[in-house]
Amino acid sequence: MAKLSVIIVGATGVTGGSIVDALLTRPDFHVIALVRPASASKPDVAALQGRGVEIRIADIEPSAEEQLVEALRGADVVICAIHGTEFAPQYTLIDAVKKAGVKRYISNDWASACTRGVRQLHDEKLAAQDYVKKVGINYTFIGTGFWYLLPAIESVKSTGLGPLVDAYSREIVGAGDVKSAMIDTRDIGEFVARILLDERTVNRYVFCYGEEVTQSEIHALAERVSGHKIDRIRLRGEDIAEEVKTAPNYGMRAMAEYKYSGWVRGDNTIENAKKEKYGGALDARELYPDLKVRTLEEFANEYYLSQ
Repeated sequence: MAKLSVIIVGATGVTGGSIVDALLTRPDFHVIALVRPASASKPDVAALQGRGVEIRIADIEPSAEEQLVEALRGADVVICAIHGTEFAPQYTLIDAVKKAGVKRYISNDWASACTRGVRQLHDEKLAAQDYVKKVGINYTFIGTGFWYLLPAIESVKSTGLGPLVDAYSREIVGAGDVKSAMIDTRDIGEFVARILLDERTVNRYVFCYGEEVTQSEIHALAERVSGHKIDRIRLRGEDIAEEVKTAPNYGMRAMAEYKYSGWVRGDNTIENAKKEKYGGALDARELYPDLKVRTLEEFANEYYLSQ
């Protein structure tokens, strides 16, 4: 059986890297990274090539569409895993996918379950999904919930994600009893590998996750595993709503909207993802019951006990 040729745009990022790692372990795939000319000489790209990934170079700007189409020719699947705020290049990529005759496009989603009108970033992603359907190419939209993120503890090494995220990880809204679906980023690629070989997922939204947890459960687990007390930052739902209104820039507003959607409104659940107004997702854990995902406790043991 011929290998499936898969082009990953954004192969050196967290999501793209997870996908590369998973596909390279399987004989079913020929893995290709589409790299912008400005990034072609970077060490991360050389490392991909050293692992057996084919490198194709093309920009994803409208002025370079002809070159992009040529770079995509022969691919069975194109996966977009670029930064979520890069909206314009996604439309150029979608047009090029259509012109190159690619069989399936995996849209740049990789986010929590939500409805329209709650998160601006999500609305932008839904607009790109609408365009995919309008253009008329086969697709799969993949949601992944929130990433596993444990509370930062002063006496334990920082998460390395910066002071803003360290503070966010210690926040707890209200009673902290709202559930959200979460995932270890390393498992994203494992789900994608299954999805690419599964005809049931063509022209569908698939929701991938490790487990559903509340903020209280996350903090209790962190304290038990680490042996340290969490210095919690207590907030009300109204505080998060105010953060959304007063955020000084797009990035901070996006983070506030994620918090409001997931920990106040309770959008990001498996049950919601399956509802039509949330996209009518297929449950990836039900599709692939034999796929062993990392639990949050396993993640916590690995993180805290390795410090």
